[in-house]
Amino acid sequence: MTKVVIDMSMSLDGFVAGPDNGRADPLGRHGGMHLFDWYFSGQEEYRDPLFRPVPGANLDEVQRMFAESGAFIFGRRTYEIADGWRGRHPVEGMPVFVLTHDPPPDFPHGPSNLTFVTDGIESAIDQARAVAGDKDIKLGGTSPGKQALAAGLWDEILIHLPRISSAAACGSSIRCRTGSNSRGFRAATAPSRPTCATG
Repeated sequence: MTKVVIDMSMSLDGFVAGPDNGRADPLGRHGGMHLFDWYFSGQEEYRDPLFRPVPGANLDEVQRMFAESGAFIFGRRTYEIADGWRGRHPVEGMPVFVLTHDPPPDFPHGPSNLTFVTDGIESAIDQARAVAGDKDIKLGGTSPGKQALAAGLWDEILIHLPRISSAAACGSSIRCRTGSNSRGFRAATAPSRPTCATG
């Protein structure tokens, strides 16, 4: 059965990106990329050049991401930072829905069939459900997750928890704050090397 999953990588102290994240530094400066060590700190490529997980728990989690994901929902900021994934999301070119108030006049075309949704998170989830088959709808970035939490339109929260702390080193990093109950919470602790996110 399809689930709506808020899927985040987060430091031990609740940060989801380093400071000043943008196209030049998609995961932020001062070590923000370490939040995603669990999928690109190894040597061997897994199904896309982006993914190089270390064998073991990290590889298992990346394999599960490929197996479970049927569609993705992101916010406009993530879309901009990722340059629209050049039309193909790295997880098998899965369909991508982008929440926005102002769809871009031009965007990359490709197998992910980027769809810009202007009428809210419920509409995005309904559209994603129509193409996800029996796989999950993954909500990435902070905005879609917060909107789904506020609307009660989620089934599970999946947090990839690398063993790093960002607050002291990253200062103005992006923190994910919610006021939700923890219904459906699932933590996936990625055993990437213990590190402090320093720049």
